[in-house]
Amino acid sequence: MSRDDHLPTDWYARSLADPALAGELLDAIVTPADRSRGGVSLLLCRGDGRLAQPVLVEGAHDEGAQRETISAIALNCVSMPGVGGLVVAMVRPWGVSITDADRRVHQHAIDVCRRAPLDLHGTFVVTNGGIVALPVAPELVGRWDVA
Repeated sequence: MSRDDHLPTDWYARSLADPALAGELLDAIVTPADRSRGGVSLLLCRGDGRLAQPVLVEGAHDEGAQRETISAIALNCVSMPGVGGLVVAMVRPWGVSITDADRRVHQHAIDVCRRAPLDLHGTFVVTNGGIVALPVAPELVGRWDVA
């Protein structure tokens, strides 16, 4: 049994705006070794929310490094043809509780995606103990209105 056995057979054709699908895909992509090392995982998404490219940046353990990583990847996405959104995951070996630092990184991801503009399809904490989604208000998932 492989780690992606629980994914729907047509997962690649579905939008990662579905938090259950995004969580299952993160579970399949972020290995136990990745979780033990920690970092930030970003799923770069096409304009319709389908996966374009997974990215894992190891070593971004603290809040500042996570924020910097998210900013750098999101700003680079603006110049990548076909990329229109992100799924963000803070990856660490321990715990499944959402911390205040996780909430601040999540808010940072919302702010960066709003400025980019990119859709933020979800923010997660991924650990060896499980995967937890941080709440995203439905009105924050669609294209941002930039004033």
